[in-house]
Amino acid sequence: MKKLIATVVCAVAVLSIEARVHEIKVWRGETIAEIIPDECEVKIGKSPLSVRVGAMFPVKFVSSPYSLDILERYDRVCWGAKGAGPRVMEVTVPADAKSGVYEFGMVHVRVLDKVLPPAKDWKYYLDLWQHPWAVARIANVKPFSKEHYDAMRPVYELLATAGQKTLTVSILDEPWDHQCRDAYHSMVEGDFKLFDEYVEFGRSCGLGPDISCYSLCPWKLKEKPGTKEFEERWGAFLSRFAAHLKKKGWYKDTIMSMDERSPEEVKAIVDLVHRYAPEMRIAMAGNRKPSDFKGIDIDIYSQILSHVTSDFLAECNDRTKKGFKTTFYVCCWPVYPNTFLTSANEEAYWLGVYPAISGLDGFLRWAWNSWPQDPLKEAGFGSWRAGDTFLVYPGAEPSWRFLQLRNGIVAAEKLRILKKDASFAAEFEKVSKLFDVKKAVEGKCEWWAVKKAVQDLVNR
Repeated sequence: MKKLIATVVCAVAVLSIEARVHEIKVWRGETIAEIIPDECEVKIGKSPLSVRVGAMFPVKFVSSPYSLDILERYDRVCWGAKGAGPRVMEVTVPADAKSGVYEFGMVHVRVLDKVLPPAKDWKYYLDLWQHPWAVARIANVKPFSKEHYDAMRPVYELLATAGQKTLTVSILDEPWDHQCRDAYHSMVEGDFKLFDEYVEFGRSCGLGPDISCYSLCPWKLKEKPGTKEFEERWGAFLSRFAAHLKKKGWYKDTIMSMDERSPEEVKAIVDLVHRYAPEMRIAMAGNRKPSDFKGIDIDIYSQILSHVTSDFLAECNDRTKKGFKTTFYVCCWPVYPNTFLTSANEEAYWLGVYPAISGLDGFLRWAWNSWPQDPLKEAGFGSWRAGDTFLVYPGAEPSWRFLQLRNGIVAAEKLRILKKDASFAAEFEKVSKLFDVKKAVEGKCEWWAVKKAVQDLVNR
């Protein structure tokens, strides 16, 4: 009887230990961030895997732009720190790591026998706009001094881990008016010295290769596109800029970008660009179908999510055949899904995955680091919803929203790879049905259930 009791006690103990084990499934070459349950003890020893643990810290914000209610959300992730908030563990697996289970205390990392390419080689087209002047203000340094570049580097290198394909460059002052705490200024004055320096810096951080220039069509127009005055202002610049880009070897990487403009304005601008800089690429974010821009080739077109319809997606297939890219974006709208501090945890993941489900090429969002006065104390700015203007905190501390978005982008890249397997089609179709844009925009989505279904599929 004593032997039987001892056996039962041992069995219960084993079950208890197994119940506390938290398993993370990853591919070789992958970086993943997960929340670790409080009861799971983490022990980091010598391992071929790179592991770090940190804590989430709270950020205050108002519940809406029109409310005085002060709320708090755990969002800022500080590696190596301990706090009252959730623990976060980030695991990076070398591409040549052996498959199998690696134990870190009560956290077990199961490395699958599949390989994810380096972020710079992902097909996913990620475009999160950077704001160098915000970094200069927070760091209290002279813009584009050595100290400024030193402060920007970790912020930009973190963005590169998500496969960022563009470097945001302003070619005039305040292309979007003064919509955030810090103004944008022109980077192309004089001999292009600042432009060259900044592009080389961005590329050294892993951003690009595209150079996205904003904008020949700013929100506050001094000269109307299509007029003699407009051509006099921009024609000579475009000729000089094109010659410089060709000399640097950057001509094919440079894009003239604009957002939310009418077909008439876009046509006038594209005609002007191609008259002075033939074959230069054009990018645009908007809320119409590409076919509404008749006679205009838009190399990279981004559609706001609430206007992504079956008709729009059908046009995307034709654009793909022509070698064009098509993405989607969210900004202050729609409310769901988004990356606000009021958004559900898994909404950012949904956004990251969606291009692989819909056949789009990637995702755009207007603000990587357009920080308010002090984002560590108050995450809101003006009439924007809290979190709308940034996804990273000063000092390159990631938001949980960004880490979830990056997890979703990784899952999208996995789906792209797995689609090559014909036997994968039926399972993919089943999961795809969970991505209903109409329901998502109405907030009628079980975000956590969608994430679990995708994770189960890509890590089967």
